[in-house]
Amino acid sequence: MTDNIVSIIDDHIEDDDELDLVKLVSTDANDSNQYLLFLGSNNQYYAKNVSKIEELLVYKDLDIAYNNDDSYILGTANIRDKMTSIVNFDKWIGNEILSDDQYELVIITSYGGRRFALVVKEVEYIVTINSTNMTSNSENNSKASFISKVNINGEEKLCTIFDSDMLLLDVFDNIGKQGNIKGIKRKNTTDKLILFADDSRFVRKIVENFFIQLKYNYRIYNDGQELIDDLESLSPLEIGLFITDLEMPQANGREVIEFIRKNNIYDDINILVHTNMANDVMKEELVGKDISQVIDKIDMLLLSQAIEDFISE
Repeated sequence: MTDNIVSIIDDHIEDDDELDLVKLVSTDANDSNQYLLFLGSNNQYYAKNVSKIEELLVYKDLDIAYNNDDSYILGTANIRDKMTSIVNFDKWIGNEILSDDQYELVIITSYGGRRFALVVKEVEYIVTINSTNMTSNSENNSKASFISKVNINGEEKLCTIFDSDMLLLDVFDNIGKQGNIKGIKRKNTTDKLILFADDSRFVRKIVENFFIQLKYNYRIYNDGQELIDDLESLSPLEIGLFITDLEMPQANGREVIEFIRKNNIYDDINILVHTNMANDVMKEELVGKDISQVIDKIDMLLLSQAIEDFISE
């Protein structure tokens, strides 16, 4: 996957930047800290996790059947023999919409059971952003998970890591139906706590409603570090299950899992990963080693089944 990204970016950057770019690219796209950096129409930097990206294509080369409505979906293109929705990123994020000839690339992305293409003005680099360098920004911008400083040609710039889950829910209305808990019934009677961490405010609201309706005891955290810090106030006997996202500020899901598994007092407590980020490589690495199951976000039926299977009585 990243080889495709490199070949496209190399055609759109200066020769002096090419060597640095290659150094930053992972060979297996299995690094939750790698992000594709691109520009919005406002010339601000945005980032998307590499694990959710299949490849980059030149926008003008696509044959698109355009829609004639005001939705975020511009139209549909046949990409690699798959009908793919084309989404204008600037329109969704709330920036000025440019003319077609000012958009350079499309980012082919796949997560949450959807494959679609984001039209963007310009792609810059693949960069590594550590979770400790991310600052939550959802209170200031409902479509931004967090912001981070990145180094661009020796200059420090701010970058917005947008809420990919919110984009998915906004663009594809029927995905929100997965969050419907109608008909889901709880079978276990445990009163142990479910500890749930996710940086997406929208996902937290959906899952919290699910916990309330099914009368689970729970604690919800904005990021992984909040969960880790709160463990000092809890006895392992109070905890029935850990559920964590992967891409989070302060401490990401991998760091949460590593912390838990290094403390043998939690050996009998299962961990679920609730994410739209994990590709097949990541799932194979995680499941069976440190965690019990990977669940796509806001699939409430699958989440309820996994809780039934793995929560401690």
